[in-house]
Amino acid sequence: MIETFLIIASGLLWLLMVALAGAGHWLAGLYALLALLLVYAILGTSHKGRFDLRLVLFPTGVWLLCWAAAFGLGEYFARAYDSGVPTFTIFGFHPSFAAIIALFWVVPTLVMGFGFEAVKDRWLSQKQWDDFLTNVHEASPDQQDDEQA
Repeated sequence: MIETFLIIASGLLWLLMVALAGAGHWLAGLYALLALLLVYAILGTSHKGRFDLRLVLFPTGVWLLCWAAAFGLGEYFARAYDSGVPTFTIFGFHPSFAAIIALFWVVPTLVMGFGFEAVKDRWLSQKQWDDFLTNVHEASPDQQDDEQA
């Protein structure tokens, strides 16, 4: 039931994101994208009808917050220095671009990489992996053909 609701919500969020972007509201469209990614993150934690929202909080929630901050700071600095030349740079970058690099790319990549390693048993325990391998081997007709040869 909840999965059906989330799938419908994801479709509506896609439409909202495209409509906002098409109307020229890029920042609002990006935030609609973040809501869509949150829905996908929740759906991605589903295992046998149950959700593990701890994975949504960390590392996925931190990743989404970094992206939200990157979009907000990028927009803020872009408007603050609309004249083109800012009064300062960050490692030689325009402040809006520096925010995007740091909070959209560098920090979230590290958070997701190290974060999922830190909680790897939550998103794929050894038992879940073993059960998956057993199911694949039982369902694979090629495996049975190889054994008969």
